[in-house]
Amino acid sequence: MSGPDDGVVRVDEKKSKEEITAEFNKVQNEYYNSLIVEMKDDCETYRKATECHEYAKLMIERLGKFREGFEQYKKNCYEYEAGASCHSAGHMLLQGIELADGSSPVEKDVPAAAELFARACNTTNPRSCVAIARLLQFGKFVEKDYKKAFEYLTTGCNKQNTESCFSKANCYLQGMGVEQDYSKAIPLLERGCELGHHRSCHNLGVLYYHGKGVEKDLDKFKLYNEKAQIFRFQKDPFQGTTKQHLGSGPVAH
Repeated sequence: MSGPDDGVVRVDEKKSKEEITAEFNKVQNEYYNSLIVEMKDDCETYRKATECHEYAKLMIERLGKFREGFEQYKKNCYEYEAGASCHSAGHMLLQGIELADGSSPVEKDVPAAAELFARACNTTNPRSCVAIARLLQFGKFVEKDYKKAFEYLTTGCNKQNTESCFSKANCYLQGMGVEQDYSKAIPLLERGCELGHHRSCHNLGVLYYHGKGVEKDLDKFKLYNEKAQIFRFQKDPFQGTTKQHLGSGPVAH
């Protein structure tokens, strides 16, 4: 039987659940406050994109300082070429931030968000290429421009962003910003499917089913349809998904 000096850490049974939770939260807050100070020092001293991005993120998530975090994101974006910060600031502007007390530390500004997404796309964050492309395709808050959207998707795809490649393939399938050409969509969808992107597998299977851009092949349709079902229930590594499909086709058994 263990005694009081056996080295086993115990929770004081006399403490209430609320007291234990309060103590835990206190320790956690002390840790994050210390981490924020450390990140701030690293950001100001070394001016590195990663540290400065994490500093802004912690200000927002741990301290609730949305405006300060947003301004830090923008500073990181323009001074340190931090694509992740450009993307995060863009998303804050895309919807705006409204708090429970009715205040808005960040007002909605879609054109400004588009500018940040474009900068992120052209620097170090190719997933932003999909974000700016969709705004240009939608054309509600910024001038519609299918050709420019296609160019951004090409940039993202060239930087190995699978979601950009998938969306670029959809441009070829639908003739958005480029001449419709099913055959040019095939290698883009194949690349995405090989990397586990279930919608790329799905669209590729449908092309084989209908024989568009490739010779009709029901065996390949079944193969890609099965891959799509497998990848569909795995964690999606891509952000900013698209719902543009050719159609589901029949279910393969």
